[in-house]
Amino acid sequence: MTLQVNLLPEARILKLQAQARKRTANTIMILTGIVTVTIIATLLLLLGYTYSLYQANESRISTIKKDIATQQDMEQKAATLQENLASFAELQKSRLYVSEIFVNLSKIVPNDIKLSSFKISEDYIVSVSGTAPSFAAVSSFSKALQEYNLNFKPQANLERKALFSDVVIASVSKESGSGDSSVKFNMTFKVDPSLFNQAVNQ
Repeated sequence: MTLQVNLLPEARILKLQAQARKRTANTIMILTGIVTVTIIATLLLLLGYTYSLYQANESRISTIKKDIATQQDMEQKAATLQENLASFAELQKSRLYVSEIFVNLSKIVPNDIKLSSFKISEDYIVSVSGTAPSFAAVSSFSKALQEYNLNFKPQANLERKALFSDVVIASVSKESGSGDSSVKFNMTFKVDPSLFNQAVNQ
């Protein structure tokens, strides 16, 4: 039979037990603190990484938006330019080459007839006014217009047909205060559209 004898006083035993419990509590607290700090540090790192990603994405989005805005501006300018070019092309197609009329008209107008105005409409109707030495001169000018490029001064570079037609002498009147037989006249005639086509092809 073994006999155990407690040589330490009861107070000492209690003190040692309290110290052991305290060491255990301290160890648990330290471990808990380390785990807590580790978790907090990890969360902070994750937050920092997430924020840096957010900033990078924001910067990229901003750059993309600027690129899109620039491209939209360029596309708008390109579309505007294309519309302007199309309008210019249409304008060029519909433009009247009046110089061709002047070139041919100058071959018809007699030296004694002076033209003071010239107008042309979109349907190729020309209106002219001026002065002539007589009624007969106005009539001769009218006939010359109708015969031009046919029986009168046919042009080698033009098709043999009337370039000026439907000649109408709108009015002829004696010049007031004139001591001679000079007259004022107004006349209209139509220009063949092929004259303008000829100008385009030259």
